[in-house]
Amino acid sequence: MPDSDPRVAEHYDDLAGYWVQITDSPSRQQLLWPTLTELLPNLADRRVLDAGCGSGVYTAKIAERGADVVGVDISEQMVREAQNRAPDAEFRQANLGEPLEFIEDSSVDVVLCQHVFSHLEELSTPLAEFARILSEDGVLVVSTHNPVHDYSVVRDGQYPTTGEEADVEAVVETGPDAPQYDATERYDIRWIAEGGENRGTYYRRSIEELFTSIIDAGFSIQSVVEPTPDNTFKRDYPQLAQALQNHPPESICLRAQR
Repeated sequence: MPDSDPRVAEHYDDLAGYWVQITDSPSRQQLLWPTLTELLPNLADRRVLDAGCGSGVYTAKIAERGADVVGVDISEQMVREAQNRAPDAEFRQANLGEPLEFIEDSSVDVVLCQHVFSHLEELSTPLAEFARILSEDGVLVVSTHNPVHDYSVVRDGQYPTTGEEADVEAVVETGPDAPQYDATERYDIRWIAEGGENRGTYYRRSIEELFTSIIDAGFSIQSVVEPTPDNTFKRDYPQLAQALQNHPPESICLRAQR
């Protein structure tokens, strides 16, 4: 298994103090999270792994729905923020590219994994671990970068702007060769703002690679959604909705069952 890039943890350590503002954006609050909420089963009295919990914004929402939550994140600073935000949940700093040895077999009912796969060069380890820790008929809900969106970013060498990235410049850095859609390829984005620069490291993969990895891990994919503006979103955020519709959806969400 490839070693994880330490810059991923550094990237999110730097963002920990601002993560609430980022998650409070309309595209996350009014598009992404409602989509995931529809995909999640009833969480009352269920044990849930929030895999890539960030600063605990969604961990708290899950706990409010009656779940017993374990939050895991690679960023030490994010875990500290999460512990303060959701004190009744359990949190561990851990790399999802490595075995989750502190979680027992078949001890989790639901795994929610938001935008982690795009930071991992390979998916076999996290998916095998999710399959191991999930109970029989356990549910996996995932959001990740939309492969078509990421391919467009790497091909064009620029990140599409929507107006939500106020005063932030995105500089895309790719390899010297033209991208191949069916390859798993690394790219970096330097997010530059007045306060400094933050580099994010990502891996893009094809739709086939994403879905095949999930199926090969023993999951049956039940639902796939690409969050796009509905009529309410278009009414409340007309300019943002138009900007979002001018390029492929940034995210793809799915529900799978063990």
